[in-house]
Amino acid sequence: MARSLGTLTLAMRALLLLTPWTLDPKCQPVPWSDEVYAHTLSRPLTIGIMTDDGVVRPHPPIERHLARAKELLRAAGHTIVEWEPIGHADIVQLMDEYYTVDGGEDIRTAVEAGGESFLPHVEALLGRGKKISVFEYWALNRRKVALQKAYMDRWNEYRGPEGQRLDVLLTPVMLHTAVKHRQTRWVGYTKVWNVLDYTAAVIPVGKVDEGIDKIDESYECRNAVEQELWSYYDPKLMNGLPVALQVVGQRLEEEKVLAAADVIERALLEAKNT
Repeated sequence: MARSLGTLTLAMRALLLLTPWTLDPKCQPVPWSDEVYAHTLSRPLTIGIMTDDGVVRPHPPIERHLARAKELLRAAGHTIVEWEPIGHADIVQLMDEYYTVDGGEDIRTAVEAGGESFLPHVEALLGRGKKISVFEYWALNRRKVALQKAYMDRWNEYRGPEGQRLDVLLTPVMLHTAVKHRQTRWVGYTKVWNVLDYTAAVIPVGKVDEGIDKIDESYECRNAVEQELWSYYDPKLMNGLPVALQVVGQRLEEEKVLAAADVIERALLEAKNT
């Protein structure tokens, strides 16, 4: 949502300096911490690399740029670990259930108030689930908290070779670059962080290169969604399209994530300029 990471950081810092928790009761009273931001910039980081969410494998350009980032960050002195997507499919399934807890009443009311017809994919969403009871909704929330706790425990229990905690994850944002209209079918790489209430920042890291980003013809897709989305990959059509990755931190870690994104972006730019 900005032309640079510096602008994102400036905007976030300025917003928190306005103490929004004095205006909105839903805001947490957590001031911006220059100390956390500066400390993250000043030291080697421990970065978990998640290449695949276990449901849909990313297209070749995404994999290539993530692999490149991993090697450049390791060469720059950061600790790199492989992060397994344990529980991701369950988290995504849970969020899908939240979409229809009211049987689509909220969306239906809003669309009908505008007097316009439903888009086909919106209408299909409304028919996916029935309205649930308050008790069933409480049970859904309990499942959410349990998944949040399990992921938090796993993150907090990690210790690196020198006893250091995991700082951030570096993952795909989407499994593909831009695609044709209505070809977006899987957003699990971002949806999972919404359920966990984690902080994430997206940074551009390169472009598709049709001469390099060839499809692996030997790969056997694991499910129907993956099969469909891999059929959309066209290196010639996508040549030159931008590729992005996301930096993910835990809840309310905006300073750490923005600083880590700056560290990662600089490492990639320095390699490009040498």
